[in-house]
Amino acid sequence: MWKKLAIMATTIVLVMGSAACNRTDDGKSGASDTMKLSDADFTFLMMMVPHHEQAIQMSELALTNTDSEEVLLTAKSIRKLQNLEIQKMKAWLAEAGKPTTSHMMMSGMLTEQQMIDLRAARGKDFDMKYLSGMIVHHRGAIAEAQYEMEHGSNSKVKAMAAAIVISQTAEVLAMDALRRH
Repeated sequence: MWKKLAIMATTIVLVMGSAACNRTDDGKSGASDTMKLSDADFTFLMMMVPHHEQAIQMSELALTNTDSEEVLLTAKSIRKLQNLEIQKMKAWLAEAGKPTTSHMMMSGMLTEQQMIDLRAARGKDFDMKYLSGMIVHHRGAIAEAQYEMEHGSNSKVKAMAAAIVISQTAEVLAMDALRRH
């Protein structure tokens, strides 16, 4: 049952997230006018890019450190969706004439020691560290995305923030189920 739940949640998240990354304000794919970002939009993007990059680093460790098909599937889904979101966020930053790289930290990010511990873990120990760390990581992203939805002004960025809230909330539920399994 847990495996089916994880597969369903992963599939839903990947489909929803991919669709959100490819839409413009009017719901159509394609180019748009010059990107205008408020301070809140800019800060959100500059914090979310390194936040997503760390989630990808964490998820890539699962390729070699887990024995669980469910954890591996979750990690691959997170890696794929967050890569798509990073590409879109960097494109928006570039279009707005802003820097596309940042070292800003935000809520939920693992410390260097936690990353070292995750790299060293294997099997069930890795799974528990990965799932617990990613749940905290996602909760940080959800909080920042909710702030963007309230304070941002760019409809594209706000739509991505809404997609992050939905997709990462679903992933948190699925990962929590895996963790308790």
